[in-house]
Amino acid sequence: MSLSTRTPMSDAQRVLGQIERGEVRAGAEAARQIAAKHQAAYGDAVWGRPTTASTTTDSISGDQ
Repeated sequence: MSLSTRTPMSDAQRVLGQIERGEVRAGAEAARQIAAKHQAAYGDAVWGRPTTASTTTDSISGDQ
């Protein structure tokens, strides 16, 4: 088979192959792990201090 007769791989096929091989991470759990890694590496300077539900509720209601 010559290279000129091959059908090129679509972008979707290429990306799905990368995900299957572990070259690309996708999904909610991967996003959480990546964010935790960056937070550990760069600290609060990147995203600011993390908030909790109680501090968010207190700041909205004015009870600080």
